[in-house]
Amino acid sequence: MSQTIPFETITTDLLIIGGGTAGPMAGIKAKKKNPEADVLIVDKATVKRGGSICRGMDAYNNVTIPGEATVDEYVEAVDIISDGIQDKKVNRVLAENSFQMLKDLEEWGAAAFPRNEDGSFMVQQFHPKGKFLTEMRGDIKPVMAKLCKKLGVRTMDRTMATRVLTDAQGRATGATLLNVRTGECTLCKAKTVLICTGSNGRFNLPDTGFLFGSFDCPFNAGEGLSMVYEAGGELCNMEHHIFSPMIKDFEGPGHSTFTRYGAYLINAEGERFMLNYHEKGERAPSGIRGMAMRREVVEGRGPLYYDLRHLDAETVEIIKDGLFSCERPTEKEFFQNRNIDIGKDLIELTVSGPNICGGHGLAGVKVDETARTTVPNLYAAGDVASTCMGFVGAAWVFGSLAAEDAVSRLDEIQAPEVDEADARAEFQRLLAPLHRDEGLEAKEVEYKIRRMVKPYLASPKHGGRMESALRLVRQYRGEIDQIKVQDLHGVMKANEISSILDTVEMSLQASLFRTESRWGYGHYRSDFPEKSPEWDGCRVVVRKNADTNAMETVKETVA
Repeated sequence: MSQTIPFETITTDLLIIGGGTAGPMAGIKAKKKNPEADVLIVDKATVKRGGSICRGMDAYNNVTIPGEATVDEYVEAVDIISDGIQDKKVNRVLAENSFQMLKDLEEWGAAAFPRNEDGSFMVQQFHPKGKFLTEMRGDIKPVMAKLCKKLGVRTMDRTMATRVLTDAQGRATGATLLNVRTGECTLCKAKTVLICTGSNGRFNLPDTGFLFGSFDCPFNAGEGLSMVYEAGGELCNMEHHIFSPMIKDFEGPGHSTFTRYGAYLINAEGERFMLNYHEKGERAPSGIRGMAMRREVVEGRGPLYYDLRHLDAETVEIIKDGLFSCERPTEKEFFQNRNIDIGKDLIELTVSGPNICGGHGLAGVKVDETARTTVPNLYAAGDVASTCMGFVGAAWVFGSLAAEDAVSRLDEIQAPEVDEADARAEFQRLLAPLHRDEGLEAKEVEYKIRRMVKPYLASPKHGGRMESALRLVRQYRGEIDQIKVQDLHGVMKANEISSILDTVEMSLQASLFRTESRWGYGHYRSDFPEKSPEWDGCRVVVRKNADTNAMETVKETVA
């Protein structure tokens, strides 16, 4: 394609990429902090319903409620989960600000938090220690979208960001945008940029084989991880994978909701097997659960099930209300079609993963206590950032802190400078699949990329298999350049597939570099089966080499 692609140029003070829940929270907080700041949110879907909690959530997983838990307890609990490989400053800030987020959501009418008869919050244990989970209800996203509009936050729905632009000094200065409905190309110049694009929900291929049958939002395909990397930022813990018990043939939520109310994981012999592997049983870290479940199946004690039959009827109804009204309404239809009553029947499960998600694991963009990345004027918040099981609390807290920090610095940041030739080249790359005379189908290329994750990259990992996978990565990069699409939806898919492959390569490189096993199946190498003291307190950082443009890994001690 040789023709020049026209594009519009716009400017803003704070560009927020991603309208899930971190993005709107950031927009609201930015305008409350500095009403004069120009704030723009762009989202591939809509700010009203985009992201992983588009229908709300049944619980606030990590809030430190005064009188119920302490900040120190939270930091210690996360330290246990991460085996000491976490930035304690980041998680302390999260805990210190988490209760304010609860109060804000209540005040705005975005969420309700059910109370006990004595007026106290309904808190439960979800982490290895401490009670940081409280029940939550409410249609959060539409309320936040209305508040953004009321405060003057601009939004661009159905708009995909594809690249963060930087100036000669390496500072973030804006992004390239594509409207996936109209094809309109936009160069947005921004003093500050905040990435809130979520996890990579399309990392591995689910057992169902459905490309979009994923636990996390399937439209979150790792683009934020890729954009930060290409802008010169650093990512960390990309070797850490999360494994979760998932409802067989559905890959939907259930584990945290079931187990916090006392459900058991049992094998085909009716044994509550998790107690054989970890003292916390069903609340063991995800890597331990994944290892235990796979061992049960391999040793002939599968299939595995959730067992809620011992729970009283009132508790079962609370579980149904949370799952079916907030988390995943389609789950209700699934159970009905299978004639499963979750209070009376066993629920067969499977092991989901490996997956990459900063909110549920350790992997993501490296950020500090104000969500700053290693690229000046570039922030990251939510599941895209490495906040060690930060869940929805990290999205709200670091979306808030990033926005407030960004708009408080506007006077000291010079007007952004952008090389329009870079933007033009990006639009040329982006739209090329639409103008090819022949080529490969996007879904076939994506299937092959994700199909290799479990056999080549999932624990138990091995250096030889991962080296083979890297050779496949190089092959698939060539195939991505041959994708032909029919419409703008296909253009979006092709760009997502490129990001998926980027995150796979990041995970492979980091997994090869960490020559030990840690976190159970979070990172288990059969060629290095023991945990090494040399890796205690150290994380793997992935970044682009400024001289060679090659992906490199370095070992870094966590402060």
